[in-house]
Amino acid sequence: MTVAFLFVAVLLLMGVVLRQSLGVLRWLFIPASVVAGLIGLVVIQAANAVELPMANLIARNLAETLAKWPGFLIAIVFAGMLLESTPGDSRGSALTNRFTRVGKQGLMVWIIVLGETAVGLLATWLLVQSYFDVPNSFGMLIETGFAGGHGTAAAMGQVYRHPSIDLPSGQDLGVLMATFGLVYGVVSGIGWINLGARLGWIQRTDSQRNATGTLDRERIPIGIQRIDRDTIDPLLLQVIWLALAFGIGLALQSLVSADASWIDSQWIQDTATTDDADKQLNNRLTFSHVLNFPLFIYTLFGGLAVRKLLTVTGHADKIDNATINRLTSTAMEILVVAAIASLNLELISTLLGPFMILFVTGAIWTAVCLLLISRWILPADCWFQLGLINYGMSTGTTATGFVLLRVVDPQLKTQAATDYALAAPLSAPFIGGGMITVALPLLVLERVPIAWPATIITGIVVALILTGRLWNRNKLESRL
Repeated sequence: MTVAFLFVAVLLLMGVVLRQSLGVLRWLFIPASVVAGLIGLVVIQAANAVELPMANLIARNLAETLAKWPGFLIAIVFAGMLLESTPGDSRGSALTNRFTRVGKQGLMVWIIVLGETAVGLLATWLLVQSYFDVPNSFGMLIETGFAGGHGTAAAMGQVYRHPSIDLPSGQDLGVLMATFGLVYGVVSGIGWINLGARLGWIQRTDSQRNATGTLDRERIPIGIQRIDRDTIDPLLLQVIWLALAFGIGLALQSLVSADASWIDSQWIQDTATTDDADKQLNNRLTFSHVLNFPLFIYTLFGGLAVRKLLTVTGHADKIDNATINRLTSTAMEILVVAAIASLNLELISTLLGPFMILFVTGAIWTAVCLLLISRWILPADCWFQLGLINYGMSTGTTATGFVLLRVVDPQLKTQAATDYALAAPLSAPFIGGGMITVALPLLVLERVPIAWPATIITGIVVALILTGRLWNRNKLESRL
């Protein structure tokens, strides 16, 4: 941990120097944290490539340590979101408006992920199976790797090895798809950000900076003292509020997990005699899996709990929004470095031809979702920012989405991150590695001609898109 922390510190310093020295990095809106992450990725991969056992060991340990940081750091970021909000700000909007925003985001995730399944099945049916002998479930690889990630790819390996599917290389293909998706998501996402900036979808964040990257205007304080220094350091007090929010979230997750496990032990029959593929399906039908939400969802409500408690006791003024924002922004910067530097680029595949067909198909679909469908469905005030989080999620991980969000909304001033977190329970248990992801290959895809599920799922996606457009149109007409 100490070596990893020092490694990240050095990388960030190098990133700052390069960001201020190279005008092209400012022109491309690439923050120092992204530069630092890319330098770290190159260093780790180079250390793995040399024939020095000590260098290989250090690089491997660094990558393994940094790979664990994004989930923890995202939880810190979300712990501060509702903690730093105030009753009169945009995040405290009416309950009905919040439900509308969350509903639109939840609908968008279903469109993206079901769309990945649909285009994967269509590509397998119309292109891949014309030249390669692969099962129908081969088309699930886009959702498995892009939206599901490495964890889902490992679990789906058991499903692909099922006798009804017989794709022993399924796990390797899924992991490769997840790895390609991670790299592609970051690189292409930066490109879409530059396109969006030039089309007026976002404001240029460095427009107030001079050629060296320093502020032209008067320096702005990063926090306000809320307590006497002879009592406790004012910065430490804000750290305490953030830590309490994180702790409450962790306790809520543990409580829900324990209750779900108890329910499963009382009602779910023993599956020890089933094969590995059936175990994967049964596991996703348990309460433990359905209620297994990421920690950041719970820490979001932990921040709200701390805010409400201090408000009720008359101490809400002890929270300094600016300082909390600086702390969560710091966590975001480190998250970006860790997420990029720990990417795994060592995987190869023997089915490169059909794999690349699916990869290109998935890349096109996710781009369409970001650039077109997101504008139709997501809240108008932050459709691009929220679309970037979805884009990162649908091509790799949520951490990838926050790498992109960091570029366009470094201080999390939009409601994009909050909308994303609140809508996660509407999709996480079912798609992108949930029960539907596992059930489709085992129960449907190998039992009927691929044309049927490909056509039906495509029809569902089209219906969801039309529903979203009609939803937005009706809301616009009601305002007029």
